Amino acid sequence: MVKVRALATDAVVVLDEAVVLLERAHAPFEGRWVLPGGFVDPDETAREACVREVTEEVGLDVAITEFVGLYDDPDRDERGTVSAAYRCEPVSDETPTPREEARQVRTFDPADLPEMGFDHEQIVNDTLLD
Repeated sequence: MVKVRALATDAVVVLDEAVVLLERAHAPFEGRWVLPGGFVDPDETAREACVREVTEEVGLDVAITEFVGLYDDPDRDERGTVSAAYRCEPVSDETPTPREEARQVRTFDPADLPEMGFDHEQIVNDTLLD
């Protein structure tokens, strides 16, 4: 079976030495904790999409501080996404709040993560524990 490949972006948002995660409200990985992120629109860069998705999903304005890597395992997402992952820092004192796709939003110690969806645990580890 040929998989469609789409470009997505994921944000490792660091807040007070913890990582911001959201609990997904729908499939795939409904009920699992994930990084804020989503599809890149045709009229934007992956960096622009990353900043937009964080605002849409957890209500934070962020600045990208580092490109983490490209995650392209064909089995990472049943929808066939390839993700550009970035480390981000909040640029204001806002509190993360659940929005569009999130049941809830919390911060977690990177060394004590919950069960996560996609390959997001690997992305967090690559960003914060290497």
